[in-house]
Amino acid sequence: MSIKAADLVEKFRYALNNKWGYIWGTAGDKWTQAKQDAIEKTTDSNRAQARKYGSKWIGHYVADCSGLFHWAFAKLGGYMYHGSDTMYKKYCAQHGELKNGKRTDGKTLKTGTAVFVWNGTKYSHVGLFIGSGKVIEAANTQQGVITSSVTASKWTHWGELKDVDFDGKPEPGPAKGYALVTGTRVALRQEPSTRATIITRIDTGETVKLEEAPKDWDYVSHNGKKGWMMRKFLQEGE
Repeated sequence: MSIKAADLVEKFRYALNNKWGYIWGTAGDKWTQAKQDAIEKTTDSNRAQARKYGSKWIGHYVADCSGLFHWAFAKLGGYMYHGSDTMYKKYCAQHGELKNGKRTDGKTLKTGTAVFVWNGTKYSHVGLFIGSGKVIEAANTQQGVITSSVTASKWTHWGELKDVDFDGKPEPGPAKGYALVTGTRVALRQEPSTRATIITRIDTGETVKLEEAPKDWDYVSHNGKKGWMMRKFLQEGE
């Protein structure tokens, strides 16, 4: 069964908006006091974080990183393996490396693509690219389901999962004369210098208008404020 990428994103947004937590080994379960009590009686090293922080998720739905995919696919009538390493190796129609949030083959990273963390021995974590430079991930037991920047150095690989229909539509970029902010809380400064006063900070996925573009810096405007931003944190429109 084919699953639309937009529907997969909406399931992840649902988990985010409903403040889902993270418990290793779960995939959309409601966390209860009884389940927490049982975890606290174990000595399994994989349960250490749940023993320490799991009580904060009592009353919430929980999933681990690949468990969130497993739950979302099931809700949409499909199947996804619960385990990020196997997901990358056996459940991707195609995959490759990421650098600074971009595919190293030069092609566009599509909304609904899984992004992975390679820890040197295996693919140890996975999130979903939702467009506008952002990823939704079941991060860890302390944070639960959150958004993060696709440009974060931890995201090393991408994978287009089997049975996901991307409609052949790449993630739209910014219009000509504008740029997408790809860094996290990037400083807008009064002068083109890292020592200059910070006017405000602009987060991943926001769009700024380009005013001037000397080497390494862009003079931009955003929500009525104008200042300088480092070009390496901007994706200019074409």
